[in-house]
Amino acid sequence: MLDRKNRLSTLADVLLFAFPILILCVSHGAGVFLGGICLLALAGWREMGRAWRDHVFVLRPLAMAVLAFLAVCVASKIYHDTPWNVIDNPSRALLVVLTCWVVVRVAPNPNRLWQGISVALFLALLIITYQYFWLADSRPSAWVQPIAFANMVAALALVGFARPGGSRRDHAAAWFNVFCAVSILMMNGTRGAMIAMLVTLFPLLLVRYQRFSARMFLVATLVIGGLVAGSYLMPHSPVATRVDQAFVEIHKFEQGNAESSVGARLKMWEIGLAYFEDHPWTGIGIGQFARVLRASPYCEGRSKPSMVCVLEHAHNDMVEAASTMGVPGLVTFLGLLLVPAAIAVWTLRRCRANQNDQGVSLACACLGVVMASMISGLTQVTMAHQANVVFYTGLIGLLLGLAGREAYATRILPAHSAPEPMPLTGTRRMSASSV
Repeated sequence: MLDRKNRLSTLADVLLFAFPILILCVSHGAGVFLGGICLLALAGWREMGRAWRDHVFVLRPLAMAVLAFLAVCVASKIYHDTPWNVIDNPSRALLVVLTCWVVVRVAPNPNRLWQGISVALFLALLIITYQYFWLADSRPSAWVQPIAFANMVAALALVGFARPGGSRRDHAAAWFNVFCAVSILMMNGTRGAMIAMLVTLFPLLLVRYQRFSARMFLVATLVIGGLVAGSYLMPHSPVATRVDQAFVEIHKFEQGNAESSVGARLKMWEIGLAYFEDHPWTGIGIGQFARVLRASPYCEGRSKPSMVCVLEHAHNDMVEAASTMGVPGLVTFLGLLLVPAAIAVWTLRRCRANQNDQGVSLACACLGVVMASMISGLTQVTMAHQANVVFYTGLIGLLLGLAGREAYATRILPAHSAPEPMPLTGTRRMSASSV
């Protein structure tokens, strides 16, 4: 075993701890994180090639998925002769490869991520409380677009819930993250993020409580049910207001009125899917969903202003990808979700076989983020907001890089060769690139 506490890994520890805080609590924090990753890549460039070879089982499929997606984006831009700026946000998907590559090279301590998440959610709760009660902001979201902010809070809470450790203190820290997130989402009012977090919590219970029993499942289920009921039944609850509003708007849509938040989404999806049926292979062009709406019979020649006709994207990842880039765009976009999930499953199996709890938690956290992102993507477009793209790709890159190092340790130190395999944590960790 070699001492890994060098200058680069220390800087990486700081960036890992700061990542959730930058994303949730600092204006333009996503750019700061991106700059930090690039700085670490430049500082550690001498061993980057070796790190790639050692962890090619994670990096190569990840790179292939990103490059396939970007190739379709560029092809769509050229075919439809759209402006180059439509490639800006999609190009940030490259961050997932760079982040993962840097992490396997510099070997930060995974514990810093769990610690940073708890601090970030607590600070975000303070900010949101101030904005909601003192500034009377009906959709407080720090300095990020409200829906994107809520989705990031939900995903970070899930990662924080999947943290390793079976002590009472570890369980308390895990649930603290969830309670902070629920409080934030209640004031923020984003329904999709709340659903994504609560639904994904159930499979993560198997990670949180590895010695699962019927009694523990009942208690955990009652806690989650209590969170749902409490957020709805609390007097003057914004959750209750938003949920009741959703049912009213669905009823109005069924009667032909699409001029509401829910109604506009349903109408846009209807228009987008109809366009996809007519243009299944090319779509209308990346970033051009607004043209689909304006050309539809619902919007064309309309005398009265409509909420549906002024929106720029579909508020649904799948509808957006299908209607703008056709089948190739839909398939490659799904690759950005399913390929990381497949890599996480592979690392999960290897770490579980070698009783590496840290690796199991990291892999399951990655699966939780992918699942929550897919659910959140039903009511928003990930690529529409720069902060959202950097968050998803950055977090997935961090989790896969950390999980990949744990899985790599099981390859070079198989379970039968050592009585107690040591996870890659703490002050004495194995250097994957030094073996």
